[in-house]
Amino acid sequence: MRFTARLRRFARETRGLAAVEFALIAPMMVFLLFGAVELIDALDVDQRVQNAASSLADVVSRDTEVSNTELNGLWSALDILMYPDSSSSMSACITSISIDSSGTAHTQWHEQHNGFGTCPSNSVSLSSSMLQPNSSLIVAETHYNYTPRLNFVFNGAFQMSHVVYRRSRIVDPIPRVS
Repeated sequence: MRFTARLRRFARETRGLAAVEFALIAPMMVFLLFGAVELIDALDVDQRVQNAASSLADVVSRDTEVSNTELNGLWSALDILMYPDSSSSMSACITSISIDSSGTAHTQWHEQHNGFGTCPSNSVSLSSSMLQPNSSLIVAETHYNYTPRLNFVFNGAFQMSHVVYRRSRIVDPIPRVS
């Protein structure tokens, strides 16, 4: 049988066509599936890190004073807020900032959790829209070291960070007691 005849017969053959198509499409589908799973997981964790920062700022901004017992309770609540992930990879900082009559911001107190690093120092720079004279702000910052479960889309761990600002609601500024 000549080569051209064999080639025509091969072109007319339909058995196994689905297997060939599947072999061509399957790697792309697997890549899309694993990529989507990893991306959705990262977005979910990032949302929980942002929710943790917002919750810390919200709870403190509603207080009349902040004690050691309350702070320990807030740090423990991070386990619940980060579930099903562990909060051991999360560090946080809560800062009370007062703004004097001239519109200058000063740190009143700050508390760190889990090796946060450096909380804002004595003088803080804020945008002009936040500098309302004779007021105060609560700033909550969270950092989370995210390690992808699959290492498929994201290569290695990276940090997710969020900063949330809240105005003091009852007492201005909120005192820190022991």
